[in-house]
Amino acid sequence: MKRRLSPLPFVVAILLATASGCGGCGGGGANQGQPEPDAAFDSSGVLDVTMPMEAMTDAPASDGGGDGDGGLGMIPVSAGGTGAFGVVTVGGKQKLYLPTTRSNASGDSMIAVVDVGVPGNGIAGAPALITTIDLGQPFANTTAGDSSMVVAAATGSPDVWLIDPTTDTLVKHFTLDASFGQSSFSLGGGYVTGIAMDSANHRAILAVWNGFAVLDLQTQSITSVIQAPPSENFGFDSVHGLVYAPFYDCTYSINKSEGGSGVMPSACTTPRAPGDGGTVMTDGLSVIRLSDSTVFTYEDPNALDPTKPVGSEPDSAGADPMRQLVVVASEGSSYENVLDFSKASFDTASKRVTAPHEVVQNLPYMGIAVDPTSHVVFLEAEGSNMIAWMDLLSASQGDQGSVSGTMPDLPTSGTFANLGDPHGAAAATSIIGGKSVAFLADGRWQWVARIDLATLAALEQSDASVAATNAQIAAAVTYLDATTKE
Repeated sequence: MKRRLSPLPFVVAILLATASGCGGCGGGGANQGQPEPDAAFDSSGVLDVTMPMEAMTDAPASDGGGDGDGGLGMIPVSAGGTGAFGVVTVGGKQKLYLPTTRSNASGDSMIAVVDVGVPGNGIAGAPALITTIDLGQPFANTTAGDSSMVVAAATGSPDVWLIDPTTDTLVKHFTLDASFGQSSFSLGGGYVTGIAMDSANHRAILAVWNGFAVLDLQTQSITSVIQAPPSENFGFDSVHGLVYAPFYDCTYSINKSEGGSGVMPSACTTPRAPGDGGTVMTDGLSVIRLSDSTVFTYEDPNALDPTKPVGSEPDSAGADPMRQLVVVASEGSSYENVLDFSKASFDTASKRVTAPHEVVQNLPYMGIAVDPTSHVVFLEAEGSNMIAWMDLLSASQGDQGSVSGTMPDLPTSGTFANLGDPHGAAAATSIIGGKSVAFLADGRWQWVARIDLATLAALEQSDASVAATNAQIAAAVTYLDATTKE
């Protein structure tokens, strides 16, 4: 099936950030003032556009609409996945907040603020560092943000940092209390494995060892924890207030502060496989409705394995909030799941949810970054130079088409290698010409790659996987140096 390039029927005020890990990716936000009549960048550099009211209120009443739609007139749209970094447009610049293992002259950890809106010089590389933010100790691993706040957190320690994106200064540093343990997955886990920004409600959602912690950005404190199986790299629909949380290895998460050998999350035994309900679902997908903190378990009786409806080791998720299309990567099964939650059925009594489901085979990619303006997904493989592109609309209708390839070598020589967990991938609308782009960070913490998704889209063929040449991928890539001042 050939990709359908239909006109976009509605647009919203968008400030995009990070995929998930992560994750992640990272979250993003939007300005919340009155919309301008035509698309334009406002004085703060945020892209202002409008969306018809019917586009905001046409979701079924049974979805998570209580946290974002309902005729509010303006719904902030965040990037649909979480990961290692957030992308924020503020003060006329588009900035990526890159946690790094590099130390500053004082030996402190830091976050590099990278100008991802500079023209650059293709794969030859260009300086792009705006500044660095001193975090003290220890190192952060994941960030997310909007124009009001950037949140950073660590996997290896219970530290959380709040940053002012206008001044790029540290606002607050605190630690999670002793009730927070650590999750553990195949190659990831820790205290916080991903962050999403719920800008409409002035809060951040943090993936923790026993579910999701809600961080109120006004009081700058954790206000609640939604108990659920932990998620390595989760997705977020900011329009409908839904968290898409793949889970596996729940019983390896533990809080040792409870004494003895510690305790595992209480929610590990909650998800049940279809049938008599006596079998615990070990690998699956939770869907969390933030309006009332209800945790639903996804079911598909027609899945390849209904007891593992999105495959084994579902590593990450990403969401298109406008089309309500969700991508879940099965690390153990090497395929991508595409679920259509615009047609979902939520059963509040049983806490189960169903939705149409397509599988795109032979895509062994874990990192997911969804661009909700062009409705495409960018994929990456942990710790490697492998990337892929896929059209969500087509995939949700059974199209097996994709474009895959490898990243070009770095300007300083050497093979590009993506981050592991949280995932170093994000998608956004670029401040340069409004293009749909993806971002990757190299594992050396020096180079950020900006990838033109339209260039990859032009390589697609009818209902088939396309292996792009090195030259074709290189034509889409701009390397930005996160260690050298612009």
